[in-house]
Formats: sequence, structure tokens, C-alpha cells
Amino acid sequence: MTLIDFLILGFVIGSNNLAVALSLGAMGQAARRFRVMLVFGVFEFLMPLLGIGLGAATARAIGLHTNVIGAVLLIALGLLAVIGGIRNRSQDEKLAKQVTQWRGLIFLALGLSMDNVVVGFSLGLGRAEPLAVATTIACFSVLFTWIGMRLGHESRRSWEQIAKIGAGMLLVGFGTANAMGWL
Repeated sequence: MTLIDFLILGFVIGSNNLAVALSLGAMGQAARRFRVMLVFGVFEFLMPLLGIGLGAATARAIGLHTNVIGAVLLIALGLLAVIGGIRNRSQDEKLAKQVTQWRGLIFLALGLSMDNVVVGFSLGLGRAEPLAVATTIACFSVLFTWIGMRLGHESRRSWEQIAKIGAGMLLVGFGTANAMGWL
């Protein structure tokens, strides 16, 4: 992967954190931003590593057509994010309010980073440098979490739906670029 590929990957994956952080900031959770950034960063680092390991093992097992499988997974994940962004998710708001405790934050981070397992899996089907991928994703995710919580706190408006749709569209684009061999 080139530097541009890493930057695109970090931007695309980190945008999910931006969506959630905007909501958390708008709901008055900005005072806990360092706790949120820490937990999100840890999960956003570890989950792609898990996915890359699973993807590499699968690639060794199935051999051919791994790029197509990875691209399909990314596109499907992106479409699910777009659909999730379009739906009214009142339970997401309720979950975000429960982030005042460590346990709630860990469950939120786990749910938020599950897409990183899929992304890591699709990258693990090809040649990916696990630590570079995980570090890139974690850095962008922490940065976007900080930005999102700050903007959410400042604006007190809900940008979550727009950010989720944007993140989904970015994943679809990343999957399409992967399928075309551009990445």
C-alpha cells in the first residue's frame, strides 16, 4: 500500500468515529473526550489486526479471487452504513448517553470497530502490513473522535446521519477502487 492508500483508508475508516463522536459531543459528553479517544483508539487498533489475521488465514486457505471477495465485503459494509445512516436510529442516541461509564464505552467501541474486522479481513486477503494499517486506522479514528466531539459540543446539532451516510459512501468507493485494482 502507498502513503495515499493509507491516508484514504484512515480517512474512510475514521469517518465512522466522526459520526458517533459528533453525537456524543452534541449530547454533552465532550468532557469525557479523552476517555472516549483512548477506548476508541485501542479498539480501532486491535480490530483491524484481528481482521487482517483472519483474512490472511482465509487467503492461504482459498487462494484465488481474494481481491474480489475483499472488494465485495467492503462494498457491502459501505452499503450497510448508508442504509443505517438513512434509518432513524433512536437507540444509538440512547446508547451514546450510557457512555458515562467505562463498560458502556467499551461496548460502544466494540460495536463501532466491528467494521474494522471486515476491512482488516479484506486487506488480509491481499498483502497488507498489519501494524501500519492498524496504526493508520487508530490515528485517524482518534483524530476524528476528537474533532467530532469538539464540533458536536460546539454545534449541539446532530450530524450523525450525514456522517454515517458519508462514511458508507466512502467505504463503497474504497471497495470499488480495491476491486478495480487501484489500491
